[in-house]
Amino acid sequence: MEWTSLLGTSVGALIALTASALTERRRWLRESERRTLDDRRAAYVAFLNAIAEAGETLVGIARGHDADATALARAATVLRDSSVLSRRLELSLVADEQIVRLAERTVVLLRTYRDAVARGAPFASDEVQHARVAFNDQRDALTRHMRGTL
Repeated sequence: MEWTSLLGTSVGALIALTASALTERRRWLRESERRTLDDRRAAYVAFLNAIAEAGETLVGIARGHDADATALARAATVLRDSSVLSRRLELSLVADEQIVRLAERTVVLLRTYRDAVARGAPFASDEVQHARVAFNDQRDALTRHMRGTL
């Protein structure tokens, strides 16, 4: 009789420990997923802010609102100055492959836009407008895909 009581108590303790471990593991997984999602969201926002800053700088220069002697030089370095390249690398650490490819395509189109503005093309020119629209469309597609992963 004593063995059955001891065995019953041991089985009950084992069940309780297993249930507790499973519950703790589920909680840890939820927290881990939340941290991953928060990291992804932060990288998305940082990249989108960087490309928005670069785009606004280019618009200001192309429209002549920011037309001092260094404007074209600033246009040429806008990707570096707005941290687009470093933010893209940060994004590549936390985003899935599709987002990374879309971000890379966005940077390529931003470079095309930058090149047109850095050459001194006016805002209303076909070259700047085509580059600006292509960049904006790609940015919007990237944003939609990012939203779908959050």
